[in-house]
Parts: sequence; structure tokens; C-alpha cells
Amino acid sequence: MTNSQVKQAIDETIGSESLMDEAFVQKVMQKKQRKKPLPFLQPAIVVLLMLAVGAVLYFTPNQTIQAVEIETSYLEEHDEQLVADFYEAIIQKDNKALAKLSTVNSEQAYKRYSIFEFNNPVEVIKTMDTEKSITLFLKLQANDIQYLDKLVINKEAGMIELDVSQSMTLYNENIELPKEFLLDYKEAPYAPVLENFELDLDGAKVQKVNGHILYQIPTKEGTWRVLETPEGKRLDLNVASDQPTVVITGTNDQFFIMDTLVNDTTYIYRNKNGDYQIVTGQLSYQGVTTYATDFHEEPVLIIGGEEPKVITIEDGQMIYANIFERANLDHPSAFYHTESIGPHILVEYSDDSHQLSTYYSFTEKEIYTDQRKIGLLEARPEHFNDMSIANRYNDQLIYIFNDNTIHYRGNTLSGELIEETYTNIQIETRDNQYFITGDDGFSWTLTRTAPRILKDEKGIEYTVPIDLDDLPGIENNK
Repeated sequence: MTNSQVKQAIDETIGSESLMDEAFVQKVMQKKQRKKPLPFLQPAIVVLLMLAVGAVLYFTPNQTIQAVEIETSYLEEHDEQLVADFYEAIIQKDNKALAKLSTVNSEQAYKRYSIFEFNNPVEVIKTMDTEKSITLFLKLQANDIQYLDKLVINKEAGMIELDVSQSMTLYNENIELPKEFLLDYKEAPYAPVLENFELDLDGAKVQKVNGHILYQIPTKEGTWRVLETPEGKRLDLNVASDQPTVVITGTNDQFFIMDTLVNDTTYIYRNKNGDYQIVTGQLSYQGVTTYATDFHEEPVLIIGGEEPKVITIEDGQMIYANIFERANLDHPSAFYHTESIGPHILVEYSDDSHQLSTYYSFTEKEIYTDQRKIGLLEARPEHFNDMSIANRYNDQLIYIFNDNTIHYRGNTLSGELIEETYTNIQIETRDNQYFITGDDGFSWTLTRTAPRILKDEKGIEYTVPIDLDDLPGIENNK
């Protein structure tokens, strides 16, 4: 396009009239102008808005998303949340939140848990529920190492108690019981003598026992038990529950005072010097049985529970040994328990998802040895001739072997009685195992783990009423 053509196009577009006449110009000039805001007003408005937002955030409840997950089927939901909130407050170093959950010193708590990782759920390993509290053992992890933390929930206060002076122990999932327990005997302590102390016998129960007097005095903490000797000395036997007391006398110099609520037994012995020695422990039933051994002249008494003991007399003095004292057990003693079976013991390990038990026998006065180390327990088909076996944790579940038949009797969780019969029972054995079959595809494998203990494929343990090697007609090859 030439210059003349461009000029012609522009002229045709604009036309012969002016774009802005006088009337348009006046209209634009007379248009109302916007006023400019004061220079200091805009910052003031921003400040006021920030203050308003801050006030709303301050008075709005904290809606922090819960980061710590607790893995358990043994806690009520509110207790589980309490533990989760406790760990979360420590992770966030939230003093205000932590003070509502626990009385623990916050700085000590932050230091205690500083190395731990809470990315994965915290698993509750064991719970111990009592009237006033719940003791928890929880698995924590740091640098691929697992530790065991102990917390106590105070039910009345609804808060967590933590002893920060108590160090954490390593947690080993593949627990194995020791092959033997070495016993270290020591002289039993003497019962404390109350001197120049007047007893308030108002409401007390007074009982005469072999020339002695037992006072049972009610207190706020429980029943205070005091034994008065023929010489007039009063011995402090400590406070027990308010439940009835059973008193058993051995000789004139032996007294067994049992708390029937928990079967705690106080063994009192008047030694050759006329002093009274005292040991307290737990029996599994309200009776006292002592046992003779091949290696010691005096009979022995086995006390079980979390702190099992062997008690005996030597040279006119009462001596005792804590069975677990030299064992170097993995995990706290609360995970272990013992039952006495004659002069033998059955040591049980239990957390909330794992059960283990091993049977031990005296091999010397100072040694309890794992039955597996002593020798193989042979299984024989004739062991089940007219034999009954009971579930060791529920003696209402019983299997009775008779004439190639098994009769089963037990109760469901709702209390309904169940009875079943398995016929054409055949028993084959190899080493310490019984392979039991029957009609309709019945199959059951039992392993003999102790003279009176059997275990099935699921790890369920059963007891028989007698050492299988002591059955009539069974030759003992041990």
C-alpha cells in the first residue's frame, strides 16, 4: 500500500468531523474527582485487622491434629487418647497441654523422649489394671532399637504418672527363658519389734495362736497385723487387705498368716536364738505344703508370684533365696510369674500378645534347671490310658481319654456348656510328641514340655494330674 492510499484510508475513517467537540470536553472536565485517602489511615486499618485475627486465634480452642497413634486392644478409648495426647504434648513441647495431662517435670520429660521416633504407632505391650491405676508398658523406637517405657494412669486424677528417674530397658521380642536359675541363699530378716507403742485395739480382732496373740487392727490403709509373743514382745507384721485371714501353724515355732484376698503369705519362724524371722510371698492356694529333697535335710517351701522364693531352715535359722535375683531376666519382673508344682517350679512369661512357660527342677540346692536341659521327656501312647488333660489357663476345659475315645467338655464365653466326642482315636509318638488322630479328620499334636505339661500346635498349654513318668506300669527311663 502506497503512502497516498494509507492517507486516504485514515481520512475516510476519521471523517470530516472532529473527534472531540466542545460539549464532550466540558463533560469530561466537569466529572467529579475521587478523593485520595489520608496517608496514615491504611496502615491503621491493617493493624486493627491483625489484632482482630490474633484475638480470634487466641480464644479459639487448639485443634492440633493428633500425630501419635497408640496400638492396643487392652485400653478404653479415653485412656488410649490420654496416652496419645501425653506423647503428642512432649513432641510439640507444649507445656500448657502437658501440665493438664501429667505432673511430670516438662524439661525432664522432653529430654527423656528426645531420641525417640513417633512416626509409627506406639504399641502397648502389657497392661496391669488395678482398682486405682493402670500400669502400661509401651514399645518405643530409636535408631532401630526398641525400648520399653512404663507409664501409670491414675484413675481418680485422670492423669499420667511417670518416674523420670527410672531408665528405660531394652525390649526383646524374641524372649527366651534362662536354662537355669542360680540360687543365692541369705538369712531371713527379723520381724520389727514395737517398743513403747500403745496399740489402739478399738474394733480389733484378737486371736490366740500357740501361746501367741494375733491382733488384727483396722486402719485406713487396711488391716494392721501385730503378733504378740509369750514374752510380751509385739511384732509388726505390716498391713494387709481387709479380707479374712487364715492362720496355719507348723510347729510351735512356725506361723503362716495368709491374706485370703491375694494369697499373700507371711511366714514367721522363731529361730534357735528365740528371735522371729519373717518372709512374705505369694502362694497359689490357701494352704501350705513343704517338700523334702535329696540334697537338704530340712523341707523347702516354694513361694510364687512376681518375686518367687525358696525358703528353708539351716542350722536353726530361716534362710531364703529369690529365684529371679541372679537370673538377669529380660524385661521387668512384672512380666514373669511362677507356680510351684511340688518341689519344682513353672516359670511363666507373659505380655499382652505373647505367652511362654518353662518347667524347672531342683538339680542341686542352689540350682533350678530347665527340664529341657535335664533330658528329653519321652512321649508314650500309654500315657493317655484313662487320662484327663485340662487347659492350664482354664481348668473348665477338659479332655478325657477313654477306650479310644476323647470326651471334651467346656464352656463358651457366654457360659454355654459344650460337650463333644471324638471316636476311633489313634496315638502315635515320636520323641516328646504325641500325634493323635480320629474319625472325621480329627487331628491333634501335643508336645510334652514338662513332666505334667503339654502344649499343642497353637501354643495352648495343658496339664495332667500326675507326672506321666510316675504312672503305674510306666517304666522310668530318665
